[in-house]
Amino acid sequence: MLNHCVMTRRAALAGLGALPLLARPAGRFEQIDLFHQDDDGVHTYRIPALLETRTGRLLALVDARHDSDRDLPARISLVLRTSSDRGRTWSQPVTIRKVADGGVGDASLMLDRRTGRVWCFHNYGPPGIGLMTAQPGERTGSKTLQVHAMYSDDEGATWSAPRDLTPQFKDPAWQGMFSASGTDIQLSTGRYVVPVTVRDTAGVMCARNIYSDDSGTTWKIGPSIAPGTDESHCVELADGTVLQNMRNGHTRAVARSTDGGVTFGPVTHDAALIDPICNASIARYRHGGRDLLLFTNAASLKRENLTIKLSADGGVTWPIARVIHAGPASYSTVVVLNDGSIAVLYERGEKSPIEKITFARFDLKWVEAAR
Repeated sequence: MLNHCVMTRRAALAGLGALPLLARPAGRFEQIDLFHQDDDGVHTYRIPALLETRTGRLLALVDARHDSDRDLPARISLVLRTSSDRGRTWSQPVTIRKVADGGVGDASLMLDRRTGRVWCFHNYGPPGIGLMTAQPGERTGSKTLQVHAMYSDDEGATWSAPRDLTPQFKDPAWQGMFSASGTDIQLSTGRYVVPVTVRDTAGVMCARNIYSDDSGTTWKIGPSIAPGTDESHCVELADGTVLQNMRNGHTRAVARSTDGGVTFGPVTHDAALIDPICNASIARYRHGGRDLLLFTNAASLKRENLTIKLSADGGVTWPIARVIHAGPASYSTVVVLNDGSIAVLYERGEKSPIEKITFARFDLKWVEAAR
């Protein structure tokens, strides 16, 4: 649990940062800052991943970027905080993976709804190896940026040893690849789907999905969705279609799959989803007879204006939007909680979009009040 004095001081500095649940004229909203630059000697915390377990425990996982705010191959560890009261109070930070040499980062979380197992997918960069310094010629090794996985069967209290998945799906000719951060999904068929970005033989970036039909034992990779696409997330619609939402310029690229997220039809750009070329998040809301899509991103041409949008027609239109934080903001991930409320873990600040990582929880009524 956060120290009360620390919470009070930070609340004064961050507005609503640590206030209790707020009743608003239309809907309910609360948020609390979980990670701040320089906490525990860490230069910057980045890259939020969020999950609710089957029993309602929340896991908030981030990069602890020890020496700078840079990506791999910087010295980065994975740090977790948990909450058992839907985000009102949180545990102290715990490092769940730290390597002696190199770094780990850009984590995503996924819940196996059938078993309750929580998966953590992340990237491991050997010393000096990041996306732009990785080299072709091997499926994995000291010159390869690797995709690793570990799991927890006790809701994040302990974790398995990490396993390198890269040799199962990486083409040795590719220059590099990494898994996208945030929250991943299990389809209604039981398939795990984890978005990745590949830097191919020509150095062109492209979004793809890796997938497993045997609960994470073996993995395959789908073809490129489109050249020039980057970090992405997907959601399963009511008819089983998988909608992929991708970073690709100043509007989001989207494509649809009818074979479980492996191959996709034409890629288009959604003019309603303006983007500063940044990671974003998408999720499906199914409560109280409603079936909606939720989308969060920094809805601007620069990293600011963290916004949630709603779609009632499978992502064809997004008529409702509400700003969560109007100032500098960057990566986010959105999940729907067991009680029907909505949670967003996101990067924000006053002068920079990466000063802190904040957990927000609100109800659908609060979002729809923006009509």
